Amino acid sequence: MPQEEFVPEDPMGLIGMVMPGEPGQLEAMAECVIEEYIRLGWTEQRLMTLFVNPMFLATHRVYRMKGEDYVRELIRRTRAKWGVAVRPAEAILPSPTTRPCGIPDRP
Repeated sequence: MPQEEFVPEDPMGLIGMVMPGEPGQLEAMAECVIEEYIRLGWTEQRLMTLFVNPMFLATHRVYRMKGEDYVRELIRRTRAKWGVAVRPAEAILPSPTTRPCGIPDRP
């Protein structure tokens, strides 16, 4: 337990802010995230949940700004770059839902 009382001007307090970036950095970040999860074995449908779900702020921003077609193409290009083939069951996938944690709706 802290022995001092709370001070609102705490210089060690965490403060979140948006940093300006160079053109293309958002797209590069999205590709890096996709690459990371592809290497963990995630499917296209599972990756799309990171972009569709607003809980994931950075990836959802890419989805809102660039659109679903852009994200799907980026996933497919990144999979091809790493030599990960699309499995037949993944070939035609519906858009994922926006429920929390990427849990699909029940039929």
